[in-house]
Amino acid sequence: MNRFFKGKHRSATTRFPTERENPLLNDCEYRQAPHPYVVCSFPPCVMRDSVQWGQADIEEDAMGTILIVHGSKYGASKRYADECARRLRTSAIRFKDCADTALRRADVVIYFGPVFAGGMPGLRRTMKRVAALPRPPRVIIVTVGLGDPSLPGNTEHLRGIVRQQVPPSIADVAECFHLRGGIDYTRLSLTHRIMMWMMYQHEKRIPRDQWTTDTRMFNETYGGAVDMVDFQTLTPIMASLGVAD
Repeated sequence: MNRFFKGKHRSATTRFPTERENPLLNDCEYRQAPHPYVVCSFPPCVMRDSVQWGQADIEEDAMGTILIVHGSKYGASKRYADECARRLRTSAIRFKDCADTALRRADVVIYFGPVFAGGMPGLRRTMKRVAALPRPPRVIIVTVGLGDPSLPGNTEHLRGIVRQQVPPSIADVAECFHLRGGIDYTRLSLTHRIMMWMMYQHEKRIPRDQWTTDTRMFNETYGGAVDMVDFQTLTPIMASLGVAD
């Protein structure tokens, strides 16, 4: 049970935890953020726009603390992580800045990460730490990539990437969601520009009558910019947490 919601109901004057009471505020360096909590402990009813945290009819927390981590490289994963955190009235944090204290106290860890060349930056490192915890939390892994996860075979491919990046104890129980991101070739590192050029050399040789939706999108946008970030696709993740949009 969360230490700040000791009773089943709290009055409208429920106070917020201070830095002294919650070391996570110091560990994760989000004290200047509008909602400076890397973890949150709000029951589903508090997420609705019409309900304020501390309202008298809030029930005892059912979700536990939620830690949102991202491994964003060019921004799409961070945008999703920040939006998810906004809906949960918390903050997202980069995997490099994630304190051990935060991981130990989390009941749910949500990881947003981009898919690059069959890998996800920071996922392996973060999940190795999670697997070593004496009480591993519930794990939700969210991939962010260019491919359409609704196309046959794409979801299986993405799940395979996740399994290669995480320990078996996590892979067997982790919940996976797959979102679409974006790309701006002018912002890519030299390594990633070379990788995309090599992929383009392969994709452009495919006869047009054999193009999939992903192939068409890739070939027609190569060298430019495309943004497919859609916050509506966060809805299934919110639903899995028992949170209404």
